[in-house]
Amino acid sequence: MAIVGSFKDQFRLLKHQRKFYKYHDYKLDLKNPRTFNEKIVWRKVFDRNPLFPQLSDKLRVREYIRERLGEKVAEELLVPLLFVTENPEEISFHELPEEYILKPNHGSGWYIIVDRERPAARDKILSQCRKWLRKTYGRSKMEWAYSRIRPCIMVEKLLRDSQGTLAWDIKFHVFNGKVAWIKVIIDRFGSSSELYYDREFNKISVSSDKRPVGPGIRKPESFEEMIRISEILAGSMDYLRVDLLTMEDRFFLGELTLYPNSGFNRFYPADIDIQFGRLWNLDRTYARDLRPWL
Repeated sequence: MAIVGSFKDQFRLLKHQRKFYKYHDYKLDLKNPRTFNEKIVWRKVFDRNPLFPQLSDKLRVREYIRERLGEKVAEELLVPLLFVTENPEEISFHELPEEYILKPNHGSGWYIIVDRERPAARDKILSQCRKWLRKTYGRSKMEWAYSRIRPCIMVEKLLRDSQGTLAWDIKFHVFNGKVAWIKVIIDRFGSSSELYYDREFNKISVSSDKRPVGPGIRKPESFEEMIRISEILAGSMDYLRVDLLTMEDRFFLGELTLYPNSGFNRFYPADIDIQFGRLWNLDRTYARDLRPWL
């Protein structure tokens, strides 16, 4: 017997349907999702894979990475972790280096950068941390996995190259164990821009409404190794985005992403949404038995 679902879930889904149509200019079809964005929303609404909360947890995902890559490789690729606590008052600011990034483990896009231009303001940082810990990220977006994470605050090393430039963000989109396309974000904490590449690092004519198109870049020295690591981490999953941070001849593991832009990434040209969607063969093994009202 189908589960109708809670009233909150049903109303959130109704809001999603309206927002999706307004944003993408086509009706959200969850019975037969075809586009990349539809499949992201389908995953949010239906997929209850028990692994998802760990993958979304910026702290516990480190255990998964160690299991997949082995302790030695994982230690080389994980961003150095400086401090972890469930109580922000415990943060020993005087023992931290001059530069670091502070973030909660249960959110996305939440961070505070501390460096020479933005020195630590203890009271403001503690206040923001307390706000983060009181929130359940992704609830209104129906990003279920985040609601199963025990919140804490993490402090990580701030990655810069020898010129002082912050690491670039390279996102590998892996479908059924194979990298299909890559998005590069330049200056992600500043005037960011983005570019799209195929598996062979040929630039492809794709853009989105998130950032302007940036200048072409040279192929990273470790590009083939990045692909190999991304495919190991994705394993047999139907889809996973592996976010890597690259600087000069090194790269680090950023995070693993299940719901890119929550299904609200408008591509140009528009048919790219369908092309990317064809790459994704939805795994319905852990689909919950829910019947939307509409």
